[in-house]
Amino acid sequence: MLKILENIGKNLLSKPYTSSYPFTPYQHFPGTRADVTWDSSKCILCGLCARSCPADCIDVQKEKEQIVYLNTQCIRCGYCVRVCPTNTISQNEVYTKPSRERLTITTKITNENAPVIKKRKAAEAAKAATAAQPAAKPAGEKKDEEKKAGA
Repeated sequence: MLKILENIGKNLLSKPYTSSYPFTPYQHFPGTRADVTWDSSKCILCGLCARSCPADCIDVQKEKEQIVYLNTQCIRCGYCVRVCPTNTISQNEVYTKPSRERLTITTKITNENAPVIKKRKAAEAAKAATAAQPAAKPAGEKKDEEKKAGA
């Protein structure tokens, strides 16, 4: 019984082990995994990050050339960072503040060397080239025009 009273007295007079969180900011330890960010100039829209994400919070939209990331759904495991072949994805040590709204981050990809973007541009160029050429007329119409010009 005296041992317990001794511990109570010691703890009442000593500094607490916990921090006064709302009044002083929490100091994260080095190597903390926090928010995920994309470098849009490196991404090739391969989709490995979306396939490896256990929380299913990454959506690669190849048609729109963008990545949709649900920040509030992410569990910060870092799988997407490890599987990215171009080191596009990184995790910083800054957390977003908790909120009741769902935070969705959309990143527009600007990498001109991405295979999806190259294919789309080649298709657009081919379509523009065929539209610029006059349509070839059937052989029967050519003979009719020659007869009219000759008459």
